Parts: sequence; C-alpha cells; structure tokens
Amino acid sequence: MKTPPRITNPDELNKRLQHSSPVTWVILGLVMATLGAFLAWSFLGKLTVKIGGTAEIKAGEASLKVKAADTKKLAVGQKVIIAGQEGEILSLSDSQITVSSFSLNDGEYQYTLVLGQKRPVDFWFGE
Repeated sequence: MKTPPRITNPDELNKRLQHSSPVTWVILGLVMATLGAFLAWSFLGKLTVKIGGTAEIKAGEASLKVKAADTKKLAVGQKVIIAGQEGEILSLSDSQITVSSFSLNDGEYQYTLVLGQKRPVDFWFGE
C-alpha cells in the first residue's frame, strides 16, 4: 500500500479537505433540520383521538349509537360534538349512554366523540 504524502503546510490541508461541496452541506443541513422538527413535533405535538357515529335526538336528549368495540373506550366527562354543539357524557350503562342535552330538532345527526389526546411519541412506546 502506498502511503499518502505528508502535509507540510496549512494550505495543503485546505486543498485536501475540499472533498465536500457546499451543496452537500446544504442538503445535510436540511435533512438535520427536518429530523429535528419531526422530533420536536413528536414530543410537543398532540393528536386528538376521536370516534364518530350517529346520534338520535328526541326532545333534546341524545342517544348515541356506538360500536361494541368502542364502548370500552368511553368515560364520563368526554366531549361529544353534535351539529357543532358541544356536550359531554353524563353517565354510562350497558344499555344507554346519557349525554348532556342539546338544543336541536328531533332527528338523526352525526356525532364526534373525543376520546383524548396523545403525543405522537406515545405511539412509539405503546403508552
């Protein structure tokens, strides 16, 4: 193997270190900035976990139709949004979900039930 010639002055060192172009450094900087932004969002951001379905309103009382798999996720105090109006779950039983009253006409409406918020990093560690 041939050994490279020795560097005898600083100018030779500068010539040898010019293997990377400025474009390479810009690309590396952009990749690092993107990675940093993603990590910051993972720890500081929040994702809202929601389920949806239909609700039947009779005399201001809402009756939610919830899938059997989703009933285990419900808790008293969770926010329910029906036709832009917010309410909350007041009580839960096997046969009925009692929700705060809504000032809507009788009929069937779409609802969104907010189960909670999670940080994206919580999904990585299974929390």
